[in-house]
Amino acid sequence: MDLVKHYISASCISFTFSSLFYLFFSWLKVFPPMDQAMIVHMLIISICIICLIFITHQLPIQNPLILRFIELLDVIIVLLVAGAVFKVFPFTWYDTPFIITTGILTYIVVIIVTFMGNQMSATQINAAIAGKKRGVPID
Repeated sequence: MDLVKHYISASCISFTFSSLFYLFFSWLKVFPPMDQAMIVHMLIISICIICLIFITHQLPIQNPLILRFIELLDVIIVLLVAGAVFKVFPFTWYDTPFIITTGILTYIVVIIVTFMGNQMSATQINAAIAGKKRGVPID
């Protein structure tokens, strides 16, 4: 169940920050303004990315750097393919680097937020274990 929560939270973080980055590039007049359909399409894209990353995690890849690189490729591939299918982004030589940048920045934010969440959980677990060793009741 914790694994399911992990993927759901990663998808939510991804959707939130990709929307914020899109909004920022829209504000700079790089991307067209957001509308309701675009928001739904971005949600679908975020879910597709997380599903592809889940599938990637089923592969027997032991090297964390290779795994991160493949995850990043997952992000870029889904962004470009689904973005073209849903016509979320304008695909020109000028816009495509911004699309890829949005994907990379969102991926980095998801990794950082997930890492910070894992660190907080580890700290809480270690504190609970230390408290139990000292005979302090756990909340």
